[in-house]
Amino acid sequence: MAYTHSKYEVQMQGIQPSTAPVSGHHGVDLLVTGVVATWGPGFVPHIVRGVGVIPSLGAVRSNTVPINFILDSTTPGTATECFSLDLPTTVTTANMAVYYQPTYTIEVKPGMNFSASVTTAATAGTSARIMLYVEPRWETPANVTTMIATT
Repeated sequence: MAYTHSKYEVQMQGIQPSTAPVSGHHGVDLLVTGVVATWGPGFVPHIVRGVGVIPSLGAVRSNTVPINFILDSTTPGTATECFSLDLPTTVTTANMAVYYQPTYTIEVKPGMNFSASVTTAATAGTSARIMLYVEPRWETPANVTTMIATT
């Protein structure tokens, strides 16, 4: 049985160049620490319902890679950590996914950034796609109050 909903997946955009490009290496580089990917809506507020991390290379890591998910929601540059996900060494095959579903509402409004930050770099060539499972928040008359209209 199918039902209609407006949830969908978006891929977080990597913001650092790869440090070890090899065949099949795409997505976000996990060989570095710090913010590695970001996403934010341009016009419609969204609620983050889940996140998935899909390694694109096989298990060459000997360490767990912790990834913190951060919302830059109030003052730009002042981030709030929402949750953390560990990419374990037990993910042994390329394209296996690890996922997390928050138990509370995380709303990302236009102009806000939702970022992924690696706190401990992978020990060897690992990249991943980081996918967000999001749902648009229904329109409200005031949802563009922090936006600037242009002509």
